[in-house]
Amino acid sequence: MISKEDQIMMETLYWWGIPTLFRCKNDPDPKNCDIALVGVPHSTGNGTTERDQHLGPRAVRNISAMLRRSHLQYGIDPWKQKKFMI
Repeated sequence: MISKEDQIMMETLYWWGIPTLFRCKNDPDPKNCDIALVGVPHSTGNGTTERDQHLGPRAVRNISAMLRRSHLQYGIDPWKQKKFMI
């Protein structure tokens, strides 16, 4: 059995679990969600490095895992107010 503290620590690691955008919970049933982000990961590269396309989808998920934001001025936090599906 894993402790609650260890579970919290692991959930904050960008490489832990299913790699979803913004570390949203993965729910395959759209009936359980308010917002769905659907698409096909695609990268044509930006030309800054040779063959940088291979960094595409996973790199975007890794960076987005560090960027869960809320609107400070209005106190809006969509991550707590709605259920997301990736």
